[in-house]
Amino acid sequence: MRPTSSAVNNQSNTFVIAGLLAMTGVTMAGVLAAGDIGIGSLVAFLPVLVGLIALIISNPYYGLAFYIHYSFFFIGVNRYVVGIPLGLSIDAVLALTTLSLLFRLYKDNIIKLNNGFFYLTILWFFYTIFEAFNPDAENFSAWAYAVRGISFYAIQTVPLTLLLFDKKENLNYLIRLLLIWGVFGAIWGWKQINIGLDPFEQGWLDAGGNITHVLGGQLRAFSFFSDAGQFGVTMAYIAFIALIMALGPYKVSARIWYAIAFVVCLVGMSTSGSRGPVFVIFFGVITYLLLIRRFRILVPGIFMILVIFAFLKFTFIGNSSYQIYRIRTALDPKEASLLVRLTNQDKLREYLKNRPIGSGIGTTDSWAARFYPSSYLVNIPTDSWFVKIWVENGIVGLTIYALGLAFVIVMGVVKIRLVKNPDSRQKLIALYGGFLGIVTASFGNPVFGQAPLGALMYITMTMLSTAENYDEIEVEKIEDY
Repeated sequence: MRPTSSAVNNQSNTFVIAGLLAMTGVTMAGVLAAGDIGIGSLVAFLPVLVGLIALIISNPYYGLAFYIHYSFFFIGVNRYVVGIPLGLSIDAVLALTTLSLLFRLYKDNIIKLNNGFFYLTILWFFYTIFEAFNPDAENFSAWAYAVRGISFYAIQTVPLTLLLFDKKENLNYLIRLLLIWGVFGAIWGWKQINIGLDPFEQGWLDAGGNITHVLGGQLRAFSFFSDAGQFGVTMAYIAFIALIMALGPYKVSARIWYAIAFVVCLVGMSTSGSRGPVFVIFFGVITYLLLIRRFRILVPGIFMILVIFAFLKFTFIGNSSYQIYRIRTALDPKEASLLVRLTNQDKLREYLKNRPIGSGIGTTDSWAARFYPSSYLVNIPTDSWFVKIWVENGIVGLTIYALGLAFVIVMGVVKIRLVKNPDSRQKLIALYGGFLGIVTASFGNPVFGQAPLGALMYITMTMLSTAENYDEIEVEKIEDY
């Protein structure tokens, strides 16, 4: 539910917003008078920016909602707007939203922060602060950039979700949002494969993206996401949620819409040419079958999974299709890239023998190339979100991080089983299965900490740890979306 504001807050908001509008007008007038057309075109967007700031100041709920939407498309926009650090604007949106909410904390709502997952998030955040003093990591800038996705976004997103996304209408909103963005992203990916790339997307490939996105002359769709891997996993995640909703207690018209969304996102997943997504749906479906505890569905469901697994594992049918071939290689234990990853993990294990707190945040992957170009780790990709956490934070940090995941995995099941409302229960099961699927996929790819899944996972984990908030004593009429 969107928080209400007191009269004092409303007066303060009006004063701040009026000041922003006045400053905007003066700035635009000055730039236009100077006659600089280039800067003037940028300043034309200033009213939109000021309007967004004013909206967040008036109600932080809109800041959290915008953060979720923005996480889907800001990386894609970077291909069209060069030289503007849109990633840092995530920090600005979250900071402004958090600040806006701080002025609205009072005794009746601050009690909502009494949550086990929130406490574990605080523990993880302070541990990552401690990592700034890791003797193996001498570059503070590397830590400052990398810690954002590892803990800084989480320490803001979790309390914001506890306070602002605590009603059933928020659960409904999140499901709708996921399906809409999933369908849109899948259509864009299909367009890239079947119609072609626009000049900006082609420019991104020519600048180096083709190394990983054009394999054997075959393009891997990336839609408006950071890369094909993130696109594929996100499509699998949303496809799974759509599938579970299609199996839910809804009207036929609603179930048809969910089924269409499932097929569209599944097609989007296939265009990515990525292998990790198959595990999202595989483990998600298994989780769903176990949670519903219906024998007549469980047995046929597991049988179908085994048939699909056998088809991919023990046959070569469909290998002429690049998408099916790529998915099939995910089940090959002798696949070349898997063997390279295992070799790299052996090297990292040896490196970490005497480093219980790791090498320091920002010392691996792209941050290592930027800030530690001559380090040992710069040429050893982590290739996994959990390997990255382990290398940068050591076994101590990995244990703390795993505690947070374990808390949600256990409490999610406990609390979902207590939810009586069939609509809420179905949606929470969909989110829970999708969450476990992403956790599984993150063993092979660093998708957990990348947009948009980084935002979605922390919001989902928080909602699962407070599943009772989305239940209703009286079973409501099932909505037809």
